[in-house]
Parts: sequence; C-alpha cells; structure tokens
Amino acid sequence: MSSHVTVIVSNDAFRQMLSSALEAYACPDGKKHSGEGHIPLETYGSIWGYSTGKTDGTYFHVVVSDPDTSADRRPGSVLAKVASSRIKGGFYARYNPELAYLGDFHSHPYSQGEADLGTAQHVEHRRYFRFSGSPRENTGDFASVKSLKKQGLIYRVGLVVTVFKMTNCVTEPLHAYLDLKSAVRFTHNGPDGDGKMTSYRCWLKAYAFLGDDANPVPDKDLRVHCGALGMVPWVY
Repeated sequence: MSSHVTVIVSNDAFRQMLSSALEAYACPDGKKHSGEGHIPLETYGSIWGYSTGKTDGTYFHVVVSDPDTSADRRPGSVLAKVASSRIKGGFYARYNPELAYLGDFHSHPYSQGEADLGTAQHVEHRRYFRFSGSPRENTGDFASVKSLKKQGLIYRVGLVVTVFKMTNCVTEPLHAYLDLKSAVRFTHNGPDGDGKMTSYRCWLKAYAFLGDDANPVPDKDLRVHCGALGMVPWVY
C-alpha cells in the first residue's frame, strides 16, 4: 500500500472549525471587543470521524469538529481539559458509534503589528500557520500530541486554522495549496464583532500521525481535501 495519507475535511467540520476560530478571534470570552483592547484568543476542539485504507494510501475522514467550551483559551495558547475528552468519548460512543476520535484542532490568531507582522504574506512566509515547536525536540504543539497519546488517546490527525484580520476588504479568495498539498490558503469575508465587513486571510494545515510517537507524516506524503473550498488534491 502507498504511504500517502489524505485528510478529508467535511463541509460541516470545516464550518465548525472556522466559525469557532473566527468567534475566538473577534469576540474573546463572548464579549464584544474593539480597538486597542481587543486581544484575539486561540480556540480548541476535538475531531471525530473514521479512516479507510485503499490501494493508494490511508484516508482520514473528518466528519465532526467539536469545539471545547471548557478549554483555557489565551492569546498565545489553549489548554484542553482531560475531562472534556472523556465526556465526549462517552457521548459519541452512545450517539455516534460509527465515529471515532481522530485528534484535535486549534487556531492561531494573528493581528497586524503582532510579532512584527505587517501583512498576511508575513504570516505565510514565516510559516506561522504550521504547528508550533518541533517533533524532534518535543516542544510546542508536538508536545501536546505526545501528551494526548500518553493519556491513551489514539491521536491520528491534527488541524490548525490560522486567522489574520486584513486592514481592508479583498475580493480575491486567493485559494491555493501550500506545503505541497498539506495546507490550504483561503479568504473569508464577513462581519466582525462590531458588524463591520472584514476580510480574514486564513490557512488550514493538516498533520497526520501513524505511529505511537509525535512524528508526523512528511508533507510530501500528506494531502488535505477540503470540499467546502473546492480544494481537491487530485484535481490541482
């Protein structure tokens, strides 16, 4: 069997991840923020689905992305509670036994001026849409993956939704694959917390973990499929 891995994100899972990332960005703690006091927060949730093996590789189907309302959300980090995964594990076992825990998603919110960021291109060129840290050094997001595996969770897929608020509205969606085909870039246009029409440059990056450690599948062997954006890897 080929070593290629494809992560297929359903339309519902995509909407759930993006809406929770935008909400955490524009409305921290559910309150209305504006001006210099606005500090975007990260968000977190578990993802549920199933996997299939075919002659051309392994497919992970992300059916549901379930935001954790109990997560400790902060501007530069987010910490999930172990109790949440236990509760949701029992919930899905009863009401959706066809779905299994696949992993999690979280967001990376960035603002103009933060970390010397002037434009969305800076976020992309510096690869801030990727996992933080290093799998070799067991740091950042990779340390979180290893911790979840130690807790007994069968962690197979990690997704990151990165959001950058543009200073002006743009009409071009600029959809494109990045990191070979393991990430996609897109633009979301919609109202912010104050109702002002705003453009957000966004990225969706996928990681897959087939072993017991926190070493991800190389980008050259990984593809992300996002039908909601029309991003189908075997078409591009």
